[in-house]
Amino acid sequence: MPTNHTHHTSSSRPLERTLMAFCLLAALSGVVVYLATPTVYTDLLMLHLSPMDRYPIRATLVLGGMLLVIATVMVGVVQHWRWLFWLLLIAFGASILDIPVTILQLMGVVPSLFPVWYSLYRMGVALVEVAIAVWMLQIYRHHGVWAMGKKNTRP
Repeated sequence: MPTNHTHHTSSSRPLERTLMAFCLLAALSGVVVYLATPTVYTDLLMLHLSPMDRYPIRATLVLGGMLLVIATVMVGVVQHWRWLFWLLLIAFGASILDIPVTILQLMGVVPSLFPVWYSLYRMGVALVEVAIAVWMLQIYRHHGVWAMGKKNTRP
């Protein structure tokens, strides 16, 4: 008879892999955007730069902080932190709000800090996040948090 741990491992592995891949791509994306177009970071921080200051320290610190958060999330995914499951579910689900906001920005109704290509990229990422949130919700409903099985609430 398989143990609960065996069931947990086989059921949660696809979710783990997906979240790890998402985190790695998010980290790579953050670095590539920073190196290719650092103005995305400087505009977000509302920094006024001199032409000689292509990679300001504040923008570099924001990137470093972002990478640290992503690394922490990756550790939490591997360790199956229960609170992280819920945090990711809420954060990824809330990404659905980014889609209409981006559309309004592209229409000129709401001001945008970002170039059009970056806004479209963010909207694509939001679609992926919402799909992951829906999948996480289905996993929770059928198998519990991180697919570790549901707690028995009956006496």
